[in-house]
This record gives sequence, structure tokens and C-alpha cells, in this order.
Amino acid sequence: MRPWMDRATLGGRLHGRLLLVLVAVAVLTSVAAIWQFSMLREDHDPDWGQIDDRGALTDADVIGGSGTATASVSATPSPTVSASASETASGTATASEPAAPTEAAVSGPQCTASLRLDNEWDDSVSVTVTVTNTGTDPIEGWEVLLEIKHLTVTTTFGLEHIEGDRYGDILLNAALDAGESVDAGFQADVNGNFELPATVPCTPAA
Repeated sequence: MRPWMDRATLGGRLHGRLLLVLVAVAVLTSVAAIWQFSMLREDHDPDWGQIDDRGALTDADVIGGSGTATASVSATPSPTVSASASETASGTATASEPAAPTEAAVSGPQCTASLRLDNEWDDSVSVTVTVTNTGTDPIEGWEVLLEIKHLTVTTTFGLEHIEGDRYGDILLNAALDAGESVDAGFQADVNGNFELPATVPCTPAA
């Protein structure tokens, strides 16, 4: 082998080893630079490498350290608000209307007078008047009102004429206990088409 070839081979080996050394130095320098950068970042930002407000992992967890980022997040449950709603009626409040007053029970003596047509002729009629004590107390007399259109009373039986269309008892049939009835009657002239009512007003006398 020629001497100049040996020198060229030796020079190539030296250049190759020198290149490897330079690559190793460059790698070590890069690692040292990254480590120093991370140390400076941690000194100026103590929260770097922690979990941000949203619970997300920051970039510092990847840079530096063991390379494995673990975060312990303690979540505090938000307090439960218990609200009780008092329901109110909307709109204009209207006062409840008072109940309609009921008619007061009639106390004291009471009576009714019913009419019954007994006979009817061309120009006259005969009518029975039944007076009944409908109260709870006895009555000592009574009075009826025989105001009937197209009838004119001419004769009475068990009735005494008082005034106008007013007729009363004849003393013998005046007193009536509660629930007791008495019959009286009258005859009347017909002056046109008449209509005999079922009842007429009756006023008791205590």
C-alpha cells in the first residue's frame, strides 16, 4: 500500500471521529439549553406546569420533569340552592261576595185561605173558603180578603163583613189551634168572565 493512501485513510477516520464528537457536544448543549430554559420558566412563573383555571393541562407539564404529567383536581360541588316559591294569585283580588241573606223564619201566628168553587149558575156562584192555621201558635181570629174581579159577594156563611173586600170570623169559628182548619163560604154575583184564585190573603189575630 502506498504511503499517501495510508495517510488519507487515517485522515478520514479522524474526521469521522471528530464529527461524532461534535454531534455529541451539540446534543448535550441542546439538552442543557432546554433544561436551563425550563428552570428559568419555573423561577419566573410558579404556576407553570400546573393545571389552569379550567382544569386543562398546560404546556409546561410536557416540558421538563419526568415527561409524565399527572394532575390531582379536587372538585368542590357547588352548593344546592333550595328555593321555596310562595305561589300568589295574579290579577285583581276580588272579595268574596257575602251569601245572600235567607229569609228569616216567620214566627208567630200564621194562616192561609183557600177557595173551592161549589156551584156555578148563569149569574152567580157558590164558593167555600177554608181557613187553616199554618203556624205553630194558636190564633184567636182571622181575616180574609175576597177581592176577586167580576165577582160581587152577596151572601156569606161563617163570615162577617168588615169593610170593603175584608171579611172575618164570626167568633164561633175564630179560634184555631196549630194545623186546625175551618170552613166558611159565600155566594157572589157574576159580572163577567171571572177567574177564581186558589188562595186569597189571610191575616191571623193572636
